[in-house]
Amino acid sequence: MVVITLAFSLVPKFSSDKKGKLHKLMLSLVVSLFTSTCLYCLPFMSECKKCDSKLEPPACPTNGRSGNFKQFNCPDGYYNDLATLLLTTNDDVVRNIFSTNTPMEYHPASLVTFFLLYSVLGLVTFGIVVPSGLFLPIILMGSAYGRMIGLAMGSLTNIDQGLYAVLGAASLMAGSMRMTVSVCLIFLELANNLKLLPGTMIVLLISMTGGDCFNPSIYEIILHLKGLPFLDAKPETWMSNLTVGELADAKAPVVTLSGVEKAGRIVDVLKTTTHNCFPVLDREGELHGLILRANLIKVLMKKWFLEENWKTTNQEVKERFSWIDLAEKEDRIEQVNVKRDEMEMYVDLHPFTNTAPYTVMESMSVAKAMVLFRRVGLRHMLVLPKHRTSGTSPVVGILTRQDLMPYNILSAFPHLARDLRE
Repeated sequence: MVVITLAFSLVPKFSSDKKGKLHKLMLSLVVSLFTSTCLYCLPFMSECKKCDSKLEPPACPTNGRSGNFKQFNCPDGYYNDLATLLLTTNDDVVRNIFSTNTPMEYHPASLVTFFLLYSVLGLVTFGIVVPSGLFLPIILMGSAYGRMIGLAMGSLTNIDQGLYAVLGAASLMAGSMRMTVSVCLIFLELANNLKLLPGTMIVLLISMTGGDCFNPSIYEIILHLKGLPFLDAKPETWMSNLTVGELADAKAPVVTLSGVEKAGRIVDVLKTTTHNCFPVLDREGELHGLILRANLIKVLMKKWFLEENWKTTNQEVKERFSWIDLAEKEDRIEQVNVKRDEMEMYVDLHPFTNTAPYTVMESMSVAKAMVLFRRVGLRHMLVLPKHRTSGTSPVVGILTRQDLMPYNILSAFPHLARDLRE
């Protein structure tokens, strides 16, 4: 389970957004061709098995999209067990592999091939730009190795191989996804047997405990690899001993803009930083609000320039910019072409500024800030000084979700990491 979890977590690197849309499209096309080739060609390697004489035709075989058996390339009276697992609907493959009283229905080589194929296909499919997930592949992989264990036990136990398949699927789900109660209910519904409840609960607890000893869940690993700042429901206990002011001081100094700023300064700030928003200050040095990077780029692209340092009205802005213009996020500073004489012109940022951003005092604990971020769904949080003196900035810093991630905080404060290890 640990190996499978780590292997799945490496896949998103091959489908990075930085490689462009054409790369993602070609990757999806190649994976689709590879999947179709494997599903059709591998059953030719499987041996035909004789149908149970107790079954009445046409129960064995069936050539349609549904049914328990697939004749495929076999003669009448025989079926292909690997084709039965691969060339059928999702409902039927789950029903087939979880079936009871079928100790000789599947050859061990077919189960091994099925397990390895779904492992490989799950690895290359998860993370590409197709609507797919890991839930059903992990169920099928776990049920396959569960039936293999049942075959290996042989005459040493009287437990049905279908039960081994259910427990194998439950163990892989709990070990990789850390799902317990929901998985237990799902498999009880599949098996329709309340007698499986104690055994399923024991398997889930053992699998989840064993997985926690080695690595986080597969979804947490993928969130970390993709750099997605997912905040936990409860902050770490050591976050209460750290203030947002200390966290803001550990970052680079905040970059501020004036309410009426020169176009050249805006271009320079956008090219030299990657920040998504900037505090806007009035002429008196007081905080006016926040302006988004996308709005600054749109203003430059529309060449909303003034020859003198003065404010514009909201009506003038509404005539020039639509709500669609201000909602676009895909423009880049590299697309902006500002001439040399335009660099000395002014831009009034007041109409584009959010004048009611969420602000906190620098004395607030990081734990409280994290709870506020999660409950309100913030993207930026302004940290204000508790006591401001003349000549100092009205903004201590800006915090984002990335700043509140535990591993980013520990990297900025190594002494906290050493204390935790001790």
